Amino acid sequence: MINPGVPDYTADPPQQRPGKVYPVGSPLGTATTVTIGPAGGQLTSSDERLTITVPAGAVETSQAFGIQPIGSTGPQALGSGFRLSPHGKTFKKPVTISVRYDPTSLSGTVAEALALAYQNDKGVWMLAAKGKVDTVAHTVHVETTHFSDWAMLQRAKLLPEVGFVKPGGNLGLEVIVLDDRAFIPLDTDTEVPAPYQSPTQLVDVSTWNLAGSGTLTPAIWKASYQAPSAVPARNPVAVSIKLKGPTTIDGKLFKALWLVSNIYIGEEGITFRINGGKWIHTLANAHMLSNQGLRLLEMTGGVTAEGNNWGVNIHTNQPPLETEESLVTTLAGMTMPWSVDASGPLFHLSDDNGKVYYKHFYAVPPVFYPSPGALTFYQFGKTGDYIVGKFEMQKAGMYNDTKGYLGTARIEGFFRVKRSR
Repeated sequence: MINPGVPDYTADPPQQRPGKVYPVGSPLGTATTVTIGPAGGQLTSSDERLTITVPAGAVETSQAFGIQPIGSTGPQALGSGFRLSPHGKTFKKPVTISVRYDPTSLSGTVAEALALAYQNDKGVWMLAAKGKVDTVAHTVHVETTHFSDWAMLQRAKLLPEVGFVKPGGNLGLEVIVLDDRAFIPLDTDTEVPAPYQSPTQLVDVSTWNLAGSGTLTPAIWKASYQAPSAVPARNPVAVSIKLKGPTTIDGKLFKALWLVSNIYIGEEGITFRINGGKWIHTLANAHMLSNQGLRLLEMTGGVTAEGNNWGVNIHTNQPPLETEESLVTTLAGMTMPWSVDASGPLFHLSDDNGKVYYKHFYAVPPVFYPSPGALTFYQFGKTGDYIVGKFEMQKAGMYNDTKGYLGTARIEGFFRVKRSR
């Protein structure tokens, strides 16, 4: 339900906001390097997200080019950043930087609002001019004659992009931007200020929409959501608002652009359901372990409010990397597909009588296959902070100690668990 009535407003005039100084990101791994000479060449990062294309004639002698992953300090960054080298050299011809994005991880934003940015010598992030978004190839690319620390930023976001609220609780939402144009290509490099509330001419304030249970009360570029008193069957619910802008950009016809926030309703812990049935909530804890240099994350849950004991265990030896820039690493949907072995995340669920248990893989005897679906992190806190995310298995294997393999079930769930260590 949406409360009727939106406050009157007048459009805000565009404002010039100074760029904000941010710290330099810390390395998250070793650099990938290659030597490129006057004939040109190409280099791709180890995670295959970023590609540098050097045209013939860009350098006069052979140069060492490098891509090192770093913790991005850029505001509203999408994923990690990259330290590109050589630093301090001006290329004779523009070099192309292309960064891939996962369309399924875009929460609270749209691909058209993505932009590449670099951090200048003063620590201010700069939106690079004339960037292009390819919504078919799922890339953002730009040409540049110099290297620095680079990152993909989200020029407009509906916050929280993924929200968690208790039954009967309230959650505030607002549109936050980095510049007044949000998805119109820039003609010049532009300083990035601290994120600020959207100017009224950027969003269509009459289009606030709620899909699911609860009540939404709009207030121009802000809104307040009140959750129902019980966990609804449709979970998460979706709150959305439409961006305003030109219908064509660079000759390309734009469809309506909606910012969407998905809001999960549930208590702190792990909440799940099997085959679309009743939501089951368990108390849970999360902690990190170290084993022979590997970082291991374990989240375990069990006891429900009714006193039942469901055994839930989620384990991964590839948890999100922490950075030193903040106490909480906020992620743009870091998604980890399931795998049969420990190379991916592991899931185990036993029912409240211990007779049936569910795994992240299924069988077509005699072969085992990972379930379609994934484990996704939206926030990865340090000790004392929260780990937040969701999980889904479209074909979770069902097993019994006596009867063996029983078939498959669909399991979906979400978690908001405080990390103990």
